[in-house]
Amino acid sequence: MMEKKVSGKSCWIFGIAAIFYLYELALRVSPSVMTNDLMVTFNATSTILGVLISFYYYAYTVLQLPCGIILDKMGARNLLGISAVLCVLGSCLFAVSDKIHIAQIGRFLVGAGSACAFISCLQIAANLFPKKYFVILAGITNMMGTLGGLFGGAPVAKAVNTFGWQNATYMLGAIGIVIAILIFVLVPKDTGNANAQNKTSKSIWSNISKLLRNPQVVLSGIIAGFMYLPIDAFAELWAVPFFMSKYGIGNEFAALASALIFVGVAIGSVAIAVLAKKIRSYMRTMRLAMLFTAIAFVPLIYTNCGLYVAFGIVLLIGFFTGAQPIGFTIAKESVSAEISGTTLAMTNCIVMLIGSIFQPFLGALLDFFWKGEICEAGVRVYGIECYEKAILVIPVFLIISYILSIFLKDTINTENE
Repeated sequence: MMEKKVSGKSCWIFGIAAIFYLYELALRVSPSVMTNDLMVTFNATSTILGVLISFYYYAYTVLQLPCGIILDKMGARNLLGISAVLCVLGSCLFAVSDKIHIAQIGRFLVGAGSACAFISCLQIAANLFPKKYFVILAGITNMMGTLGGLFGGAPVAKAVNTFGWQNATYMLGAIGIVIAILIFVLVPKDTGNANAQNKTSKSIWSNISKLLRNPQVVLSGIIAGFMYLPIDAFAELWAVPFFMSKYGIGNEFAALASALIFVGVAIGSVAIAVLAKKIRSYMRTMRLAMLFTAIAFVPLIYTNCGLYVAFGIVLLIGFFTGAQPIGFTIAKESVSAEISGTTLAMTNCIVMLIGSIFQPFLGALLDFFWKGEICEAGVRVYGIECYEKAILVIPVFLIISYILSIFLKDTINTENE
C-alpha cells in the first residue's frame, strides 16, 4: 500500500479542526473561573454546581459513539460545522439563564456540540497523514485543547470580572460563530471519510460489541480517563477555588494555576509523544508519567510550599498529564482501520464518563467535609482541609491506573514506519 503524503491541504484541514477543539475546551473550562458567581446566581452548593457543570459531560459522553459512527460513515465537515453551531446555541442559553435547569440545558447543548471535536481531529490525522505521525498529531491535538483551556482560564476570568459572567459567555458564543463559518467554507465535505466506501457486512452493534470485548480498547480508555483527572476533576473546576482557599488570592490570579496545568499539558503532549517514539515504548512512558503525576500532587495538597512553588508543581503535573493521548494511540492501533473512528469515540467516551463522575464526586466530598461556614451571600465556604481531602482521590486513582497498565499491551512495534 502506498504511504500517504503530508500535504499543505491536510495540514490546514487538521488545523481548522484543532482550532475547534481549542474553542470547545475553552467553553468546557470557563465555569472554573465563574464558580462563585454561579453559586450566587443559582444559590447552589458545590454538589449542585458540580452536577450543573457535568451536564456538559452527560451529553459529551452519550454522543461519543454516535459521533464515531458518523465519522466512519460520513466524514467530519458537516459534523464539525453543526457541532460548532450547537456550541454557540448552548453558550447563549447558558448565559441567558437565571434558573438552574435552563443553565443545565445550555451546558448539555455545549457538551453535545463538543462531542465530536477531539475524535474528529484524531480521525483526520489517521486518514490524511501517514500512520507513523499519529501519536505526534494526537499530542498536538491535546496541545491545542490545552491552549483552549488556557484561554478559558485567566482571559475569561478577566472578562467575567469586567463584564459579568453572562456577557463573557456571550463573547465565547460569538467566537463560535466565526469558527462555524470557517468550517463550512474551508473544510471539504468528505474530510475524514477515507473508509466511507468500505462495504463491511458487520453491523454497527457488532463492531461496538467487538470493541467492548477488546481489553486493549477498554483498558486504554479507563487508564486514559484516570490520567485525565488532573484536567477534568481539577484544572477544569476545582483548581481555582482550591488556590483561592489555600493562598487567599482572587479568581484571576488563582486562574493562573489552572492555566499552568494547561501550559504543562501543551508542552508535555508533544514532548512525551516524541519521547515515546524515541524510546520505542508507549507503556514505559505512560507508567512513568502516571507515577510522577501522583507524586507531584502530594506536596501540592499537603504542604504550604508557597504560591510560586505550587505554580511550578501544577506546571509539572500538566507536563506529565500530557502522556494521556498515548492511550488513544494504543486503542486505535489495536483495531482495524475501518472502525478507527468508532474506537477513538469509545475510548473518549470512557474518558469523559470518568470525568462526568469525578467532577460532582469531588463536589460531594467537599460537601461531606464542609464545616458549616456560610459567606454573606449565603453560599457555602469550604476550608482548605475540605479541598485537601477531596483532591486526594486524584493521585489515588493515578496509582490505580498504573496498576491497570500492567495488563495493557504495548503497540508501538505494530506501526508501519
